[in-house]
Amino acid sequence: MKKTYVTPQDYAMQLFKYKKNVYSQNGEDGIIEHLIEKFNLIEDCFCCEFGAWDGKHLSNTFNLVENYGWKALMIEGDPKKYKDLIKTSRNFPTQIIPKCAMVHYLEGRGERLDDLLNNVKPPHNFDLLSIDVDGPDYHIWKSLERYEPKIVVIEHSGRADYIIQREGAIHKKEDDGSTSFEPMKELGESKGYELLVDTGNLIFVHKSYL
Repeated sequence: MKKTYVTPQDYAMQLFKYKKNVYSQNGEDGIIEHLIEKFNLIEDCFCCEFGAWDGKHLSNTFNLVENYGWKALMIEGDPKKYKDLIKTSRNFPTQIIPKCAMVHYLEGRGERLDDLLNNVKPPHNFDLLSIDVDGPDYHIWKSLERYEPKIVVIEHSGRADYIIQREGAIHKKEDDGSTSFEPMKELGESKGYELLVDTGNLIFVHKSYL
């Protein structure tokens, strides 16, 4: 019998049938559920998400906390929104680690993601990282050196142009702001990841787990 090979492009199309929102915006919850079941990431798992807001609103990780028992470092830089995150965390005191911090890659503009993760000491290859800061998402992921999460969910601008957010730029509506699809895909590949699907967020899996 002739062997068949499912290309990453074919698999990406198959993943769309799993789209489902529990708390996510574009079906990410269902796709992530499929992936963690496929990779048997069900027990004693850890994720990190920022900006987390109240921990629930358009979250790519709260479903994992509420329905799968995952532990989560949830980071929110806005003090007002952080108060809402604290309220959510009180219902999950052993699972949610709330942190009020501005994640950035430049000294003086915020805290480095490596340092924030070091404070809670997850495994080097912890299970899922969700990045959504509407700005230096690309540079923050690029600057991450000490950790290689199995799954990375990261927002891109949706623009067709080849745009990498300018170093040090302060994101504004009139600014080019977030990085577009192609350079974000290239960054993932350079860090050893395969892009599986684009929902508006890019969902990558480290190649060692495929």
